[in-house]
Amino acid sequence: MLKYYVQIDSDSGQMMTKQTERSFYEPVYTIGIAANRLGISVHSLRQYETEGLILSHKTPTGRRLYSDLEIEKVRCIKNMIQDEGLNFEGIRRLMALIPCWKLRECSREIQAICSAFSDSARPCWSSSEKCAHPLPSCRDCPVYQKIVHCSELKNIIYEEY
Repeated sequence: MLKYYVQIDSDSGQMMTKQTERSFYEPVYTIGIAANRLGISVHSLRQYETEGLILSHKTPTGRRLYSDLEIEKVRCIKNMIQDEGLNFEGIRRLMALIPCWKLRECSREIQAICSAFSDSARPCWSSSEKCAHPLPSCRDCPVYQKIVHCSELKNIIYEEY
């Protein structure tokens, strides 16, 4: 994961690029930059979040930040809408099929009280109730992080069942 940043040389005033490693999951893109990279409006990006399809990182001041993971998820969502003809409800229900209880290795007792286990309309990360195995945030969960590309969705659903 090599990325670069721009630095101004203090002696010459020249711009120099330096390479640094950054996690795929690190939230670094503002909503405007993310929307620009994706070729969509800021409103559309907010709507994907409101619909429970992606999660943003919110800074203490309430600023939304997105990682490369969210960028790829939105590309997948755009593909499902534009090329496959799905709407938000269809995408949510498809993502709700991901067996989070298997990925998180939940016991039968946890499954019995887990709202995500019985909810077939929303993916676990957009559930109104918190997970029985909480992490700092749903963005840190292996279930949310595992879905990157549309082509992986079918395999995730079938291989985990």
